[in-house]
Amino acid sequence: MQDALRALDAAIPITEVLDAIEGMSCDVDTLLLAIAVGSNNPGNANELHSRFSSLPAITRGLNTRQLFSSIETLRNSLDMALGQGVNDPSYVVVILKELDRFGDAYNQYITHQSGENAVPLLLVSRRLREALGSLRAFFDYIRLNTSSAGHIESGESEFSLVLVRVVGLNRYAEKLQALEALYSELCYVLSVSISSHPLRVDKIESGSLWTRLFGDTRVVGLMVDLMQRSVEYFHRNYTKEGKIAAIPKKIESLDAILDLSNRLKNCGVDVSTLEGSLAKNAATIANHLNTLLADQPVVEVNGRVMSLGKEMEKALLEHTATLKLTHTHQNDASLPPNPQNVGS
Repeated sequence: MQDALRALDAAIPITEVLDAIEGMSCDVDTLLLAIAVGSNNPGNANELHSRFSSLPAITRGLNTRQLFSSIETLRNSLDMALGQGVNDPSYVVVILKELDRFGDAYNQYITHQSGENAVPLLLVSRRLREALGSLRAFFDYIRLNTSSAGHIESGESEFSLVLVRVVGLNRYAEKLQALEALYSELCYVLSVSISSHPLRVDKIESGSLWTRLFGDTRVVGLMVDLMQRSVEYFHRNYTKEGKIAAIPKKIESLDAILDLSNRLKNCGVDVSTLEGSLAKNAATIANHLNTLLADQPVVEVNGRVMSLGKEMEKALLEHTATLKLTHTHQNDASLPPNPQNVGS
């Protein structure tokens, strides 16, 4: 993973090209939408054509040899990462495929600089830019949070979460970031120093998402309570169309759904001192809970399974048992390490 991070840092020619293309195409979507809805303004098409015509000015200023050398170097580093503790290889495989597509599209464009070849280059550049950003966020999260894991320290409690419906690196990184951000926000309202009581990772496995963490006892207790109540709300409001209603971000709604103010009082917080900021805190907390849980029909929080149906619950329990069995075996020094492990 460290080699992959260093390779991402060194991939300056790639990021320069992607940033330049993104800058050139920043409002192409708006122009395309205007044309698609039947706008009679011919300026939209003219501006769109002008944007694509400006692409040669960008590519002329770039060193093609350095670009393709950087692509090959990054590709080799990510290939190596597949066998060096990266849990779900599909995340890295996605990047490898996008790198290949970008290289092909870029080569096709500089060979024949037409609008017809500019469009595929624009589309694959965006996908690669987003995928590289998500991969970096994922690697950074693991690196920063696995340095002192493995045992519960004084004043800490364990937190575990299993989410089955997590597809794609973007969503995986988004949920990990939301989980950490939720913990940080609760540390703030409980006046807990996050530098003294960070959220530490003991185990993260993907394919689905299973994470086992350690954090401040009061914060973890409140986080577990709010998450369980949130899942109950989502499942109560599950519609026949298969949609789950998001938690409203107003403090009054959050109090009605999650009983937030009373729970803060029970944790020893003088809520009156937060009157000026509590509404903002509530909106932030609701946003992170929605990101984490609103698309999950079945969730396990600290061993408690909550689902929309028995079949979903059964599937989660079987899946979690397999993950935990793997984790137990990994802690047995007599057994070989599991290559599917992200951090321990």
